[in-house]
Amino acid sequence: MSRSGSTRWGRIAVRDRLRSLLPDTDPELEDSQPSRRGLAMVLSVVVAAVMWFSFSMRETYTPTMQLPIEVARTPAGQALREPAPSTATVTLAGEGWDLLTLTRRPPTIRLFADGPTIDVATALQESGLPSGIRVQSIQPQTIELALDTQTRRRLPIRLRQDIQTMAPFDLLRPPQLLPDTVEVTGAQALLGVLDDWPTELMVVDNLEDSMTETVALADTFNGLLSPAVQSTRVLIEIGEFTEGERSLPIEVENLPPDVAGVRFDPERVNVVFRAPLAGDTYTRALESRDVRAVVDYFDIRRDTTDGEVPVSIKRPEGLDIRDVRAQPERVGYFIQRRSTDAVGSGS
Repeated sequence: MSRSGSTRWGRIAVRDRLRSLLPDTDPELEDSQPSRRGLAMVLSVVVAAVMWFSFSMRETYTPTMQLPIEVARTPAGQALREPAPSTATVTLAGEGWDLLTLTRRPPTIRLFADGPTIDVATALQESGLPSGIRVQSIQPQTIELALDTQTRRRLPIRLRQDIQTMAPFDLLRPPQLLPDTVEVTGAQALLGVLDDWPTELMVVDNLEDSMTETVALADTFNGLLSPAVQSTRVLIEIGEFTEGERSLPIEVENLPPDVAGVRFDPERVNVVFRAPLAGDTYTRALESRDVRAVVDYFDIRRDTTDGEVPVSIKRPEGLDIRDVRAQPERVGYFIQRRSTDAVGSGS
């Protein structure tokens, strides 16, 4: 047998040997399962990708990234009156594996200031860069802190609120705060312009019962000032209100000596108001002589209409009635002068 013939028969033998090692399959089974060849190709691609990534991460790279800046300490007895830059642009050099760790957990550049000028690169190294990573460049290279004398002030807490009650309920009194003041530490120039310290906006809708809620204090100076407490408790007392009405004669105030009196048309008005059901406020509003319907004579002197002036309702301090109004709100008037005892209208 020739050499070429023996080679051909050898290939056939190897092929038959490989076929004997594989399980027999029918066409339906081959269609329902991935072929071994396809699985081998997928595994080859995955292994190749892992090897490529592994070798690539051993290369040296120089990425540029933004790192946050935090002022961790100011010189003794001093505080910031203006915020420092919030980020620094840093170009680093190092192996891919080290840079990958840094990208997942970027460090914060913490500034421990002993004076107004700080070297940012030094602060970054002290903040804990992974070993093997070098700083190529950084902007800004130095930071000049705006410092002022540190001081403390106690300020009243101001509640920012949007409280809506469900009819016929209303607040019995303004919300109470506990605590209602806060000690604030910071730059003297900033604290000197403050009258109070606000809370975050408190929003309550359709309130029909008393409640207590904790509200955070607002950070109105972006961390430059430090309140001693971070929140306050707000007590809101709710009561049910009802509407009342009474009729009152109209009185005139600030009558000049040459005027004998003023007659009004009509001579009486109805006073409509809301009062809380609990307690004696409603009864006092109906019976108190200190609830009066009044026209100021100066309004008559200033009148440029066709002879009508507004009626105001006066009530004693401590009488908690609300939405008080006169019906009608304006009345006609007739002036009675002493000199002629004549009756005038609108003059």
